Amino acid sequence: MRLTLITETYAPQVNGVSRTLGQLVRHMTSAGDTVQVVHPDYGTPSDLAEHVTVKSIALPWYKDVKLPVPPFFGVSKAIDRFKPDLVHIATEATLGLCMLHHCKRRGYPVVSSFHTNWDHYSDHYRVGFARGGIWRYLRWFHSQVRETYVPSRPTIADLEARGFGNLVLWPRGVDGHLFHPGRTGRTAVREALGFAPGDVVIGHVSRLAPEKNIDYLAKALAIVAETRPQAKLLFVGDGPSRGELEAKLGSQAKFAGYRSGEDLADHYAAADIFAFASLTETFGNVVLEAMASGLPVVAVGAGGVSDIVQDHKFGRLIAADQPPESFAEALVELVDNVQLRHEYAEAARRYAVTQTWEAIMGGLRDHYMSIAQSPATAELVPA
Repeated sequence: MRLTLITETYAPQVNGVSRTLGQLVRHMTSAGDTVQVVHPDYGTPSDLAEHVTVKSIALPWYKDVKLPVPPFFGVSKAIDRFKPDLVHIATEATLGLCMLHHCKRRGYPVVSSFHTNWDHYSDHYRVGFARGGIWRYLRWFHSQVRETYVPSRPTIADLEARGFGNLVLWPRGVDGHLFHPGRTGRTAVREALGFAPGDVVIGHVSRLAPEKNIDYLAKALAIVAETRPQAKLLFVGDGPSRGELEAKLGSQAKFAGYRSGEDLADHYAAADIFAFASLTETFGNVVLEAMASGLPVVAVGAGGVSDIVQDHKFGRLIAADQPPESFAEALVELVDNVQLRHEYAEAARRYAVTQTWEAIMGGLRDHYMSIAQSPATAELVPA
């Protein structure tokens, strides 16, 4: 089949959405499909045979985020030349909205996906006053497509309560061969970062930004670092909160910046515990990668993360209304108890490797094929 994928985030941006969409493109092309990807221009060449880049600008306060700049006449023409069997709009901002209108006018079957917890993002970026309007817009946007793919059951339940329909579970997978506790690069990473053999390394992989509940995490980790000198902290990722973290956590914390591929997998393997406090995840790809890497997880039990981590089996889930001290207490228990740490790690790994990208993307492709073979579409309904 011929698929057009429209997204406002893609590689080389590093986030769960861009990495998931990269896996989708790889799966579709390996199945013999042709995929056209429409994405912002990041100033780097693409290895995609069919791709359309869109002029974009960086947010002044967050350089990592680039927004497509209209008009998008060239994109519309490129899609028409491509003649897709199906269009998947992965993001709902200006590019997604304009292409929704265009594709509906042309009669292309359109599906969408939902990736972002807008409640928490609007609070963190001081646009909470617009929350009601944002949800009305999103509900309207997703009502215009045949199906909306959602990464976790808690997120589906939340969207259904808000009046969304035609929701289909599309979870995330993990490469259990890449993310593995026995990686030979583990020792080299630990030595390069200055960790001693007896240190217990608490890892965190994420964008370092307020919406990831970084302030809460920093308070919890500061308690652990103060009471357990053998506990060391490893942050993989970058963002506007990095300076604040460096100031609060001092010499016990190491910051590796963004990593990818084999290097990222080595950094996961270099840790002994994974800590994740985000409240905004619709899934939490990094949690599943950590589990595949043989790490017990301590996380806040909110959103999609609570669909992955089983409390007292793969690690600990701390209720969202609990203070940082409770999160720190769970981490200290794992720092102190080697046997418990290993039991959680083994169970987490066993579960994670059952969540293969091949099975998950294959299920999505089946949905694509069903819709592409019955292409009748409804008219665009006014908001």
